[in-house]
Amino acid sequence: MRYRTVISVLVAAVLAFTSMSSLAAQGMGGGGSSSGDRTQQMDRDRTFDHDRMADRDRIQDQDRDQDRDRDHLNIQDPAKMKDQDIYGNEFMTNAERNQYRNELAKATSAEERNRYQAQHEKKMQERALQQGKDLVPPGQGPIYGSEYMTVQERNQYREQLRVLGSEQEREKFQAMHRDRINERANALGREVEEAE
Repeated sequence: MRYRTVISVLVAAVLAFTSMSSLAAQGMGGGGSSSGDRTQQMDRDRTFDHDRMADRDRIQDQDRDQDRDRDHLNIQDPAKMKDQDIYGNEFMTNAERNQYRNELAKATSAEERNRYQAQHEKKMQERALQQGKDLVPPGQGPIYGSEYMTVQERNQYREQLRVLGSEQEREKFQAMHRDRINERANALGREVEEAE
């Protein structure tokens, strides 16, 4: 993945250099172009650079997301999985956690493993809802303003955050969440304490 990103950056740099050198050649009396033509060319180059940077960022996000997904799906040795790495482990008995590890180990394909994990996640979400407790996916911490949310809202927030595709989407989602929570707190005349 990094190899692809490096190549993309190098290609973009060569294109940018080529465009800058052609602009410089025009500016050194190479074509009698007017000031308006040079301005248009500079605008095109700026747009090109902006698009190039956006493409590079998009490729890096895709590579990072694919790596994260691969880490989630390609469990090398399920028998060595720690309890805290199992989605919803706090709602499972030791026997259920061991059975979960065994089922993942028995899966013969990524599709089979994905199907089993999806069923397991749905079951854990139902248990959390029935018990009125928070379901915290592995790797997630406290939620900003959780004291202004119901258990169901917290669980929905965590699940949506978990399935968002890119870091940019997650940051945007979290910013909107902070705004909503701040509005709730302001309506009550209170301040939101930062989660630790």
